[in-house]
Amino acid sequence: MATELARNPWGIYLHHEAEGILELRWLPSTAEMGDPGMRASLALFALEAEQVRPKYLLVDGLEFRHRPVEGFIEWRNACIIPRYGSAGVQKFAFIVPAGFPGTVESGGKEQIDGPAIFPTAWFSERQNALNWLRP
Repeated sequence: MATELARNPWGIYLHHEAEGILELRWLPSTAEMGDPGMRASLALFALEAEQVRPKYLLVDGLEFRHRPVEGFIEWRNACIIPRYGSAGVQKFAFIVPAGFPGTVESGGKEQIDGPAIFPTAWFSERQNALNWLRP
């Protein structure tokens, strides 16, 4: 059972306390989300991580439609990823549509992303992501 911690026009922030998971579930409205909305949404996710201190982060990107602008990854690496690490995150999983390159199901592997101190992996099946997060 998940508790909804927050919501904005583009996502729902859920805490699966028993599993130690903080989830961001992107909404189809991300198709109209600009870069400021994207940054605000990730800043809120980082804030929630700092408050609940989960072991695991899960981003459900099945409905994600935004295309980040140039310079976004550098901003994320500098301003967001370190906050996840300081919150005590141990693993980060993304759920993406089938056919997305680099998923574990298609032979992709977990990796350390940018300045992270925890592994990240991409999945096309929710259950596979949950199994990886909860060894």
